[in-house]
Amino acid sequence: MTFLPFIIPENEYNVRLARLLILIKELAYTKRGKLVMSLDRLAMYDHLLRNPVLLKGVLDAEGQGRLMELRYEERDSIESLYPNRASLYDSNSIKRITYSLFYLGYISARHDKEGRIYYFTTPSGDQFAEELESSYFNRTRTLSKVLVSLQKLSNAQLQKLIKSINYGVLF
Repeated sequence: MTFLPFIIPENEYNVRLARLLILIKELAYTKRGKLVMSLDRLAMYDHLLRNPVLLKGVLDAEGQGRLMELRYEERDSIESLYPNRASLYDSNSIKRITYSLFYLGYISARHDKEGRIYYFTTPSGDQFAEELESSYFNRTRTLSKVLVSLQKLSNAQLQKLIKSINYGVLF
C-alpha cells in the first residue's frame, strides 16, 4: 500500500513565504508612513488571514464588519470552526520565513530607539508580490487591505481581541 503525504496547502513553506510577503507589503506602514510590522504583529495578521471567520469576528467587534464578506468556502469548515490557536504564537516559523525573505532580498528591517524591529518590503519584494497571481493570492491581498483598519490597535489590544474571539467569548 502506498501512502500519500497529507499536506495542508496553507502550511506549505512557499505559500506561507508569499503570504507573509504580501502582508508585509500591504501593512508595513500606517497611512502616516510609520513602520508598524513587527514579528508579533506579522504572526497575528497571518493568523487572521488563515482564519477569515476569525478575521470577520475581529472586524465585527471593532465595528468594521462591513469591510469584508466571507466567501462560501470560508464558512463552516473544520478549520473555520476550530482554528489552530497555536499559529497565533508561532513566531519561530514566521522568523524562519522572514530570514528567507531577507536572504532573497524581498524584505528589509529597521529598528527604533527602543530596539524594536520592523519589517518592510524592498522594491524587488514589491515586484515579486505583485507578480503572484492566483485566486488564493488575490484573496490574500484583499484581506490584507481589510486588515489596515486594525493597524490602530496596539499589539496587546489586537492579541486580546483575537484571543477573546478565538476562545469563543464574543461569539
